[in-house]
Amino acid sequence: MQKVVKKHIYSILALLILSFALIQFSRDNISNAVLIDGDGSGHYAWLPTIFIHHSIDFSQTFENEKIRKGPDYQGHNYHRVNGILINKFTPGAALLMAPFFLLAFLISVILQMPTDGYNVIFQYSVGLAAVFWAWIGLVFLYRLLLTYKISPKPALVVTIASLFGTNLLAYTYLMPAFSHVYSFAVISILLFYVRSYFLGQDKRSLILASMMFGILLSIRTVNILIVPFLPFLGGSFHTLFSTIKSKLKVSNILYSALAFALAISPLIVINYFQTGRLIYFGYQNEGFYWSNPQILNFLFSFRKGWFVYTPLMLLIFPAALHIFKKNKFEFWWFIAFLSVLVYIFSSWWNWFFGDSFGMRPMVDFTAAFALVIALWVSTIKGYIKSITLIFILLASMLNLVQTYQYAKGIIHPDSMTKDAYFYVFLKTDSKYSGSISGGPEYYYGTLDTKPFLTSLNDFEKNYNGWKSLGQTETQIAHYGKLAAELSKDKVYSPSFKWKIPDSLQGRNNLYVKLEAEVFEPYANVARNAMFVMDIQNAEGKSIFYKTAKLKKMPDEINSQWRKFSTGFKLPAITREHYSLKIYIWNTDKQHFMIDDFRIRFFQYSNNNRSLSLPPKY
Repeated sequence: MQKVVKKHIYSILALLILSFALIQFSRDNISNAVLIDGDGSGHYAWLPTIFIHHSIDFSQTFENEKIRKGPDYQGHNYHRVNGILINKFTPGAALLMAPFFLLAFLISVILQMPTDGYNVIFQYSVGLAAVFWAWIGLVFLYRLLLTYKISPKPALVVTIASLFGTNLLAYTYLMPAFSHVYSFAVISILLFYVRSYFLGQDKRSLILASMMFGILLSIRTVNILIVPFLPFLGGSFHTLFSTIKSKLKVSNILYSALAFALAISPLIVINYFQTGRLIYFGYQNEGFYWSNPQILNFLFSFRKGWFVYTPLMLLIFPAALHIFKKNKFEFWWFIAFLSVLVYIFSSWWNWFFGDSFGMRPMVDFTAAFALVIALWVSTIKGYIKSITLIFILLASMLNLVQTYQYAKGIIHPDSMTKDAYFYVFLKTDSKYSGSISGGPEYYYGTLDTKPFLTSLNDFEKNYNGWKSLGQTETQIAHYGKLAAELSKDKVYSPSFKWKIPDSLQGRNNLYVKLEAEVFEPYANVARNAMFVMDIQNAEGKSIFYKTAKLKKMPDEINSQWRKFSTGFKLPAITREHYSLKIYIWNTDKQHFMIDDFRIRFFQYSNNNRSLSLPPKY
């Protein structure tokens, strides 16, 4: 039995390494791989800040990031406290990446490559860190399942499916700097040692569980939500309360408290030196809509729904029913745990969690869901077993396809809809890359009911702030007799230019809505046309630039006027922000018409965490 277990453990490692190699060699240019990106760059930023810049002030890291990223990059995870630029992301994930980072640093020195923390060696070091911790997580998940006397084969099936059948796959191979694979690994270890303590009450398991809990909170403090699941591992009220009452010796408590304090101490110490506080909430101007959780969207929407992008998790329903019949204690603790997760995550202001794949906060807790599913899968027989195994295989294959689609830009990172989902369903051809475009930019707060500045150009005359280009008389104008024509010779629409008043300096809660009527004589000629917002300094140099496609996805509609719209957050206004320019860019130089171009500027509240309604996207 022990030999079989070891064989399975190393088979998992071989599978992970092979998958990593295949994915990396399938890249168009493996020498320019970017694996440190998005929120992952924020989690990773601790490493170059501490080891290269020898600081806990992220100012230098932020300046370096601005050079590598586009003109719309604002460093959303940074803000100043007591004159220090701090990182809202906690350092736990970076701690687990650190050995690989240091190895990459040494290799870069030997190869005389830039030791900036971002060359290709550092990029792949993070990829290997994610693979390593995914393996550790899967191994401890497998060992956890075996403590329930689940046979090795079904335990292995569920363990492998936990990677290839869930979004853990994407956060291991595509977005390895994100925190999710590291949380998954530590939660798997935590669950194993908590389970071991319930079974044997040995001091070692309690101490290791306490240490894992400290590391877990330093990765993401919201990982504390695993606590409602821990009693599940006891199996009964008797085991739970007898362990708490009789088996927790004072010496054990002291040792476990010390282990926890040691594990979480880097977070506490850094918080203190940065902010003067031992505990600090780094997510400024972000919060929850407690009275309006987006539960149905969170679970079932085509935008990011958990069951849509991880259908394997539908197995928790028959699994929960099985547990209800077998063990009411386990059932109610699991329901409490799942309810808390869904309610809290779906109440977050940005319930779809930004640019990402699937419902990413649930990835961290994959081990808990896998255990519940495994307890059911290990008991089924006959045709139900066959159907279930086929479902696991199909769900895993769908996840592989959708992960590939996300990697290739076929699935949009934040703006999928039902129509978009089925338009690209199972499509892998490169012609579908980028076919789905983003919606209005999201924000936390409540938009004012009235704009503080409005401008409408119906192209019937010259309006203040507008530079008139391309107006032409036409019988098909949406309003009046004139419309703006775009073609291969007219790449830019009439533009609106606004000198930003000094009174707005320091404001970071401004939003602009753009909309225009568009007439396409042939289908999709405006497919790649862009709304553009360009903020310039006094010398006319662009210092902030955003674009959004007019059309959200291709269609066959033509020869009629349709309203297209988007919305942009403005950056925090500084003295450098002199003027703002808005226009439509005909990137493909196709022929179409626009009319009734409307621009509205709003402010929104962003400091009230008791807000009850989510923003309208």
